[in-house]
Amino acid sequence: MHTPTPTRMRAAAIVAAGALLLTACSSAGAPAETSAASEGTSEAVEAANAFLAPWTGGAKAGLLIDEPLSQPIAEGTRVVYLDVGTPVSAVMWENLQAPAELLGLKLERVQTGRDAQSINTAMNTVVELAPDGVINITLDPVFFESQIKQLDAAGIPIASGSVMNTTEFGLPEAFNGPDWMKLNGEALGAAAVARSGGATELVFYNVPEFPFSEYELAGAQERIAALSPEATVRIVDIPIAELGSTAADRIVSDLQANPDTGYFMASVDEVQIGLPQKLELAGIDVDGIAMWTAPPNYEQISTGQQDATLGVDLSLMMWTVLDQLLREINGQEYTWPDVETRAAALTQIIDSENVPADPVAGYRAIEGYQEQFAENWLVN
Repeated sequence: MHTPTPTRMRAAAIVAAGALLLTACSSAGAPAETSAASEGTSEAVEAANAFLAPWTGGAKAGLLIDEPLSQPIAEGTRVVYLDVGTPVSAVMWENLQAPAELLGLKLERVQTGRDAQSINTAMNTVVELAPDGVINITLDPVFFESQIKQLDAAGIPIASGSVMNTTEFGLPEAFNGPDWMKLNGEALGAAAVARSGGATELVFYNVPEFPFSEYELAGAQERIAALSPEATVRIVDIPIAELGSTAADRIVSDLQANPDTGYFMASVDEVQIGLPQKLELAGIDVDGIAMWTAPPNYEQISTGQQDATLGVDLSLMMWTVLDQLLREINGQEYTWPDVETRAAALTQIIDSENVPADPVAGYRAIEGYQEQFAENWLVN
């Protein structure tokens, strides 16, 4: 999907015609404007690439908390995983299996659903299970505030990933909270500028039910405004219920209605699963980038159907969230590093040049991190 779009071809034809006309004319004003615009685009792309250095291999990755546990975790410790039912959530669950086996944990999976009633029912079940700890990925605590109080009273900690308001509900701060999401949103914005060659009509596909989506959007808008003030970012909401079903259709309809769009961004890469085929059928060639990559996204990149993704090492993420939970279970103090270190430690721009050979394993940020965790977890 890297052949010139009809829009880009029309733009190229206009530029070429303009160049011929300028050659035939004696006016000196227009060429200066054309040169200035070209220079501005080049500067924006150059600045975008410079900003992206930490997300293109320029950052040294390491464990976010690299110190031993205060004491070993007892075999048979029970941990509940809250599954919100998305494809990425299923990947997260699978990524918990290896560290759980290493530690001898007893993992239990509770399907939360997506509406308030089903979440409330699921969280009542969690309270009844009385586990030693809970892992929550993306579920907004506003939906289970009463159960948080019950779990806290029972001394059962909750560690979170991709949850933006943990501290508001007395929960430990997630390593990838609002600042982390916003900075990675800036990376999405910079990538849109760089990979589009400085396109000025962009769109962001937002999933409002995911609290982190608005932070990614804010970061993308802020970085694009700083890099390319003349660029516009259209915002299109995609309901969470459409992920895995009609999300791609909504994107196709939007791009058909806005044929001058130069590049798109999305808060979750699930919206791109199956999208290339539908874009091709519709005669649309617009590239894009998103975050929270699933295996099919890596497959699409490897076959040239998808331009890029902001890959997250989902395995390392789950080991990191579990590591936090273990420290909470032990009542052990810890400190996250600064947001710049955290933001690029688990994420990287992935395209056809560095796409993982194994789409299921996906992007891996640190070689041998399992052994490092095992040492910190006092596993013999």
